[in-house]
Order: sequence, then structure tokens, then C-alpha cells
Amino acid sequence: MSDGDEDPSQPNVVRNSLRSVVSSESSTSSGARRARLLMSKNMAQRSTKARSVFRVASVGEGGDEEQKSTKPKQVFVDANAMKEKIRLAATTKQYTVEEFYHETGRARWLATHHWFEKITLGVIGLNALWIAIDTDNNTAATLLDAEPIFVVVENLFCLYFSFEWTVRLCAFKYKRHGCKDGWFVFDTFLVTTMVFETWVMTIIMLIMGAGGSEDGADGVGASPMGDASIIRMARLLRLSRMARMARLLKAMPELLILIKGIGAATRSVMFTLMLLFVITYIFGIIFRQMTDLTTVGVQYFPSVWHSMHTLLRDGTLMDSTGSVVRALEEENPLYIFVFYLFVLLAALTVMNMLIGVLCEVVSAVASSEKETITVQFVKTKLLEILKQAGVDQDGDNKISKEEFTMMLELPEASRALAEVGVDVLGLVDNIDFIFASDDVLDEDDWEGSQPPLKELTFGEFMDLILQLRGTNTATVKDVV
Repeated sequence: MSDGDEDPSQPNVVRNSLRSVVSSESSTSSGARRARLLMSKNMAQRSTKARSVFRVASVGEGGDEEQKSTKPKQVFVDANAMKEKIRLAATTKQYTVEEFYHETGRARWLATHHWFEKITLGVIGLNALWIAIDTDNNTAATLLDAEPIFVVVENLFCLYFSFEWTVRLCAFKYKRHGCKDGWFVFDTFLVTTMVFETWVMTIIMLIMGAGGSEDGADGVGASPMGDASIIRMARLLRLSRMARMARLLKAMPELLILIKGIGAATRSVMFTLMLLFVITYIFGIIFRQMTDLTTVGVQYFPSVWHSMHTLLRDGTLMDSTGSVVRALEEENPLYIFVFYLFVLLAALTVMNMLIGVLCEVVSAVASSEKETITVQFVKTKLLEILKQAGVDQDGDNKISKEEFTMMLELPEASRALAEVGVDVLGLVDNIDFIFASDDVLDEDDWEGSQPPLKELTFGEFMDLILQLRGTNTATVKDVV
């Protein structure tokens, strides 16, 4: 055995030696702490080596780059995988449009004020309701021909949304950064179409002498912009304002969960409907052949595609099942048995399977959304404590052992950590291990009885906090 090779029995030797150290120094807490730290760091180092060796061996055996990326896609949503993505996202810096705003100023203060956001959401909801009222009661082709109440309300909505867009534009430190924010670009399009329809088109029609009678008989009051149907087509642009309701999803997490569930279930629903199509296609061919040259065949199954439509409508969606069953019974009782077999497979099995898939996906999405809300709450709360409570004394945006101890003494920090499922008392017991330096593994390098300490960035700190939750599933890495 060469000097570079490691003895397989060496981990056992290390463990036995550490057990003897712990037993011999059981009366001294510092010795026990040193032993635990040494054992954990040695095993972590060996685990890293083992993973690198395994990775090299896997590449060598494959001999081809394509063999390393043959992991099949999952048909159904994995809640644990979604939570893992959330945990990784919590340790990285999240995008916020406030990063592009001025640091101070009235525009920034107003654009980031929570009441400004709530009022805007309320106006969006009122605008969505007003579109229905305007559609039912406003018969005028243009705003000039509308009743005063419709003219006033349309101008008020246009004025507020223009004001809201202007405030957000003024809040940007560099105006070109507005193109980097998707919501601002989206609002720019909506406000532009609204201003064009409400103000620009009205001004053009006034200049060109429009207004009055809608039909424009004898040329009096005729629209200079062409037929009135063209103007009515322009009014369809108002439907684009309904897209603003997407911003209401921020204030309604339950609705957002359902919409995300539909998006996450797309792949699963697609395969379920594909199975339904195959079953319907097979039975469509069966009924087409069985009922050929019969009365029921001419009425319900004249071709394969007509047979599939009949089975989908009356056998799967259960629209007029009784009439089809009676027609099949008059022709041949055997047809009823085949039809009931299709109902059993399609309506009772596949359709209920589809419901189960949707329930499973929505449950997984709801669990991940709850995880997102909780993690974001803890992250925001801890950041506020670091900045406002003066915990970061040296101002280096890192957390040391002393600063972490100060943080745990604050009731707000303890409650925030408890919200995410972290055992605060367990953190106190393992504080030496958490902040122990990774560079110094030899006990001879320690200064006195304390190991050398390190400082954690906020991302490393959040990752560590989320790993120490009691709700986490134990893995082989945790056991070893």
C-alpha cells in the first residue's frame, strides 16, 4: 500500500481514538467539544473525498458525456424537490425592483409604500368590475358619444393609472432600468393603450370634427376614422386591462396556489388525457366494427371519429348515457356490456385518476408555497434584526459567533427561528461547531481550549439554519 492510499480501517481507528479521548476527558467539557469537532470535520473531509472519487469513477465507466445526463423527467410533482429549490433560493439574493430605485426621495417613498400598493390593487379590482358595467350599459361607439358618467369614470381610471406609472418611472434611478422589470414593461403597454383609447383618440376625433350621431346619416356626425365597427374593435383593447388582475395574485396566495397547481400539473394531466384518448380510440374502433350496418351504428357510430365523440360525450362526460344504453339494448345486449366496460375504464377510472393527480399536485404546490412564505418571513425578519438592532457591530455583513449570540438573545429572532422549525436551544448547544473554522483541523493549532472561529455570510447562515430544522428528512449524509 502506497503512502497516498488510505487504510480502510482508519475511520474506525479515528472513531475509537476519539471515543477514548471523550471517555478520558468526560469531566472536562472543552475536551469533549474538541473531540466532537475533530470527528465531524475528519468525516466531512473523507465524505468529500469519497464523493469526488465516485464522481470520477462514474465518468470513467460511462465513457460518454450523454450517459451522465440520462435522468428521466418526473411525471408527477415531487414536493420535497420543490422545497429543496426553495431552500436554495432562500440562500441566494432575490431580485426586487427596489434595487433599481433611488435610495431616497419622494418617488421612491411613494412607490414602495404598502398603502400605495394596496390602493393600486383596489383600483385594479374596481376597474375590472367597471368594464362589465360599461359593456352592459354603454352603447356608444366612442367615448364622445357616451353618457357623462362613463366619460368621467374612464378619465378617472386613466388618470390614476397614468399617475401610478409616472410615480414608478420617477422612482427609477436610471430610467432605462425600467426595461429590466417585467411588471413595469407590462404596465407600460397597458397604460399606453389606455391613454391612446381614452385621450389620444378622443382628441383626434375632436380636432377632425367627430361626435354626435353614430350612424352618420347624410354625412352629419360621421366618424372621420372610418366605420364605427372599427372604433368598436378598438374598444376591445379595454379587455387588455383585465390582465392587470394578475397583480391581484400577490394579495391572494390561495388563488396563486391554484394557478401554480394548474401549471405544475400540466405534464401529469397531459399523460392522463393521452391515456384517455388511447382508450377512447380503441373502443371507437370496436363499436364502429360491431355496429356496422345497424340502426344504432348509423345513429351513434357511423365512423371512428363519430364513435369516439359519442363515447367521449355519453360515456366519459356522462351527458346522455341513458339514451345510448337504450339504443344499444334494443340492438344487442352484448353492446351494453362493452359500453359499460368503457364507462368503467374512462369515466370511473381515468377521470377519477385525473382528479387524484390534480389534488396531489395542488397539495404539493400548497406545501411548497407555505414553505416559501415561511422562509421568506424568516429571511426578512433576520435581515431587519441585523440592520436595525445593531447586531452587525463591525458592519461587514457577516455573522460571527458573538453577533449570533446577541441575535438569539432577542425575542424576535428566537420567534422567527421557531416559526421555521429550528430548535433554538439546539443552536446554542452546537454554536461552537457552527462557527468552527474549516481550515484548521488539528487540535495543536487551537489557541487555548477554544477552536478557531469563522464568520458566516448571510446566505451561508440561512442555508445552515434551514438544514437544522426538525422537519427535515434525515439522509445518509446526516446519519453518517
